[in-house]
Amino acid sequence: MRIVHPIEKHMDDAIAEASIQTGCKNQQFVCDENCSCHPTIKQKYTGHRNARTMIKEATFWGDGFVLSGSDCGHVFVWERDTGRLVMLLEADAHVVNCLQPHPTLPLLATSGIDYDVKLWAPIAPEPAFDVAYAEELTKRNEVMLEETRDTITVPASFMIRMLACLNQIRRGARSRVRNARRQNPI
Repeated sequence: MRIVHPIEKHMDDAIAEASIQTGCKNQQFVCDENCSCHPTIKQKYTGHRNARTMIKEATFWGDGFVLSGSDCGHVFVWERDTGRLVMLLEADAHVVNCLQPHPTLPLLATSGIDYDVKLWAPIAPEPAFDVAYAEELTKRNEVMLEETRDTITVPASFMIRMLACLNQIRRGARSRVRNARRQNPI
């Protein structure tokens, strides 16, 4: 039997009360006075950054933790019920896009934009979580998110193709100018 955290119980009770007041029956949604319903958010996990690449994964680690990659090159590990950050893993020199726990063993595979896939296992006798560093990294990620809010990240392959096309257009324009000069010498 799964133990229900008090926060989760409180959220479920609040959703039920709102549903009763508005006449909506679905417990997984919050409904307004017009019975217009939208999904509820059970928990938010913050501190990571997702701005440089379009794909980032989040996954569960057992019953107690949620993991996500980040543009700062770390894997963030939160307690599932509280959303409290409990571990950071420096998993890539740049960005961690993918992470996948092993289905039965305590192994985690991560990959990013460097050239390695890394396997992680809990081998230390005690967790080594630096709270001060985590707070600093979280603040840095917040600043970076704010600074990049209005920017668009374009994949390198797209940029290379676009530059090649522009170069071809420029060459074509030069060729037309040369041909025009040959046909109409001054």
